[in-house]
Amino acid sequence: MRALSPLIVAAALSAASVCPALAQERAMSAAPSFERLVKAPSPKTPATAPAPLAEAYDALLKNQYAKARALAEPLAAKGDAAAHHLLGYLYEKGLGVRPDIAAALRHYGDAAIAGNADAQVALGLLAFEGGGVYPDYERAAGWFRLAAAQGDPRADVRLGIMYAEGVGVGKSPVAAAHHFAKAAGRGDADGAFYLGLSFLNGDGLPQSYEKAAESFADAAAKGHGEAAYHLALLCESPALGAPDTDKAAALMRQAAEAGFAPAFAAMGLIVHRGDAKGLAADWFEMGARAGDAQAAFLYAVALSEGDGREKDVGAAIAILERLLAAPETSEPLKAQARALKKTIAQRTNGPLTLRN
Repeated sequence: MRALSPLIVAAALSAASVCPALAQERAMSAAPSFERLVKAPSPKTPATAPAPLAEAYDALLKNQYAKARALAEPLAAKGDAAAHHLLGYLYEKGLGVRPDIAAALRHYGDAAIAGNADAQVALGLLAFEGGGVYPDYERAAGWFRLAAAQGDPRADVRLGIMYAEGVGVGKSPVAAAHHFAKAAGRGDADGAFYLGLSFLNGDGLPQSYEKAAESFADAAAKGHGEAAYHLALLCESPALGAPDTDKAAALMRQAAEAGFAPAFAAMGLIVHRGDAKGLAADWFEMGARAGDAQAAFLYAVALSEGDGREKDVGAAIAILERLLAAPETSEPLKAQARALKKTIAQRTNGPLTLRN
């Protein structure tokens, strides 16, 4: 393990306002968003499905969409709610048929009215996102309430997010935490994650790092990458007592391997300071490929220094230029990118171009 280069150290320290892994006081919990939740529930074979319906679901899972539709249509004609939901799913996603939101809404509607929770959640998501027409947040909340009343944790999670953000309902952190707790109690990983955020930030619940950690651990055990990331931050901080760097490194690796983009930069920094084996540049590169701006910046630092990679100033500059041109890059990170470009220019003793 080579010594940390001064530029890497400076970048890491100044990244506290940009990289969540280095700033415990930063909102480790970005505002909950529908973006990270699935767009619509994927059909699952009902436990008591009759043979033809079970065969239809089996065909769907095998990507035999025409067969699934042929099997489901006669069942739907007889009023089978699960068959209607399956057909709605095919039409919404355009699987074996041309996408037809009107047909999807018709089938989902028949299923939802008959009490199918999958269809109620699907209709809630379509109403929230516009469903090809326009968003109707109050209608979305209504469908989610119906599904939640049947014990569907996905609906509770979505209702919780709506209450947390005050979208379609009156903003209420207490109501949000209530729905997250219901979902978590039914074994839902997203519910446990958002419940952890409620405890972490004291939103609707008394702030408790210990209870936040318990909820994040519950979600992480179910494969929730973002929960593993937040738990790693807690383990690295003094919030739970003496920092546990080994546990933090293991959890951050889990978060990165689950595909949570900010974890790549954090894992690279953990490796670079010597708390985990490997090459920091590998993690920075993977994070850059995953679209994480902080990881991309740190990869540019590594390339400009020849730290873990062959020195390649041109590639570093190309990355910095992309960061500076991207509207989604934060201003603090753009400032870092400009500073790094200036440092590289001073080293090259002349005008900075991709050629040099």
